[in-house]
Amino acid sequence: MLILRNATAVQFEPARVDEGVDIAIDGTAIVAVEKNLTARYPAATVKEMQGRLVMPGIVCAHNHFYSGLARGILARIDHCPDFISMLKNLWWKLDRALDEESLYYSELVCSLEAIKQGCTSVIDHHASPSLIGGSLDVLRRGFLTAGLRGMTCYETTDRNGGLDELRRGVEENIRFAHRIDLDKKSGKTPYLVEAHIGAHAPFTLSDAGLELLADAITRAAYSRR
Repeated sequence: MLILRNATAVQFEPARVDEGVDIAIDGTAIVAVEKNLTARYPAATVKEMQGRLVMPGIVCAHNHFYSGLARGILARIDHCPDFISMLKNLWWKLDRALDEESLYYSELVCSLEAIKQGCTSVIDHHASPSLIGGSLDVLRRGFLTAGLRGMTCYETTDRNGGLDELRRGVEENIRFAHRIDLDKKSGKTPYLVEAHIGAHAPFTLSDAGLELLADAITRAAYSRR
């Protein structure tokens, strides 16, 4: 049992701010938000908050954790007058350079930064063309190490290796979704990470690639029922 004493508690729904309250936490559950909870739970560990803000975790609905090590990067790139040229001249070169080690630490840095900013759940969109198979397991390891909730997928694309590359991305998404299902059933690891399927960028995919992706989404949906 942990009590956060003398906190300013914020609730989103319904919107509400309570000042000078205690928050009692039993394991992973908040069991009470009231004044003077230390008297009710005398054996609890107490952390004095001194009026600091306590609020529900923020959810980030779109991120690319593979780009975490690019912050502050000094790179000489061609002029980028539009989004496509920015992808070609910077981001698609960066994702091709990722290996397992750099991917893991990029994920870990971004996870810790998210938690530091009050974000407790992230929807991530991943790419590492030189490391497709098993890449989502590396990302999941970073989520679990940091204790961050997340959803992640491999961004299926044919920009480097044609439809063969796209198929490998699709299979990585489906493989990862099955692994998540098995882990949930076993209960051996915390259920913090989920799977989904994505493409990046959809407007760069061929019609054949989009059809393959749509078929994969249908197969994945039926297989997880």
